[in-house]
Amino acid sequence: MDPDIEALAEVMRTLGHDTRLRLIATLLEHGEKSVSEIEGLTGIGQPGLSQQLAILRKAELVQTRRAAKQVYYSVSPQAFAPAARFLAALAPSDGAGRLAKLERMEPPARGSAAMFAKML
Repeated sequence: MDPDIEALAEVMRTLGHDTRLRLIATLLEHGEKSVSEIEGLTGIGQPGLSQQLAILRKAELVQTRRAAKQVYYSVSPQAFAPAARFLAALAPSDGAGRLAKLERMEPPARGSAAMFAKML
């Protein structure tokens, strides 16, 4: 598999968790924050917060800075560049016309496995 695709897939997998996505959104909106500030902004308590920040740190999606006993987190924008380019390529290039058409599309019906088996 293409190394770029593997790296992109890893970023997407990491962001595919609602708590991690919320952490990234919070850091984007508020800038660099300490763990306690992030906890206050998001309501995500310990140890879950530390666990999710560690995953983001390991994926190099956030960067840290230590000041005395405090650890500050911020988004690593360079880590998101390939994903941003990929997602931008998926966006309609002719603007609102295609986007409006996509928004009018009905979401796929969600059935259970039993319903699927019944149809067979």
